[in-house]
Amino acid sequence: MNLKHTLFSLFCSLFALVSTGCVNTHFQKLHMTASEAPEVHGANTYQQQHSASWRVTGKINSNTRRDVKITAEPFRTKKEGAEADWLYKMGGVEFTGKVDFLYKADRAILGTGVGYNNGIYHHFVFGENFSFFEFGFFIGLYHHYSNVEYVGEHCEVVLFSDDKCEPFASESHGLYTTWLAGGFVGLILGDFFLNYSVSVYEPSPVIEGDSPSPSGIHSNYFTMGYRFHWVEVSAGFVMSLVEGSIASYGFTGGLSFYLN
Repeated sequence: MNLKHTLFSLFCSLFALVSTGCVNTHFQKLHMTASEAPEVHGANTYQQQHSASWRVTGKINSNTRRDVKITAEPFRTKKEGAEADWLYKMGGVEFTGKVDFLYKADRAILGTGVGYNNGIYHHFVFGENFSFFEFGFFIGLYHHYSNVEYVGEHCEVVLFSDDKCEPFASESHGLYTTWLAGGFVGLILGDFFLNYSVSVYEPSPVIEGDSPSPSGIHSNYFTMGYRFHWVEVSAGFVMSLVEGSIASYGFTGGLSFYLN
């Protein structure tokens, strides 16, 4: 009797699995606005040991406007054999702002910052600061704003039967949270400095209850500047890469104010 019950239960489970299947979401079209990754750098000067520094920065970034084609992830986002229309809408003029706190022990420099770059980002910095150069790394979160236009379908996969698909199409917008990371290196020549920094993030829209995985954006900043006591002037070049190709490029420049 127990064997009959066991076999019957097993049969019912298999029948339910075959008849109901699972639901996958495919995106044939995904167009979204995407910003350059925020800039993060060090002290830009030799900071005295066991000292703290507060800095407030405002900048303008002007980049070429481009539609950048990206590659869709194959798992749960694109039907096998189907061509996906995925792209980033990048570039334009953006105003950014930031507040940094940096503390230097012996040579090690630690810090944190909160900024605005088409969304809020915050991070921790750790590195080393010497008389003539500095370097470091950072990690944080980027709450970026995006407009997303998409077309796709929900498909129920059933064994021994054709997929049952229901199409959808819509637009959405909002703040989406993702990791932000990168590094920097700087050359210090008195009050003059040269900097290179790279920031990386992967846009993370949440649409139709799913989280497709677009390509990461790598923004490279090449800047130079001069510090007049408590005011710092900087200007430079920014170039962003997507999947190893140039996505956008342009100018960055602004002012920083040191509060102590």
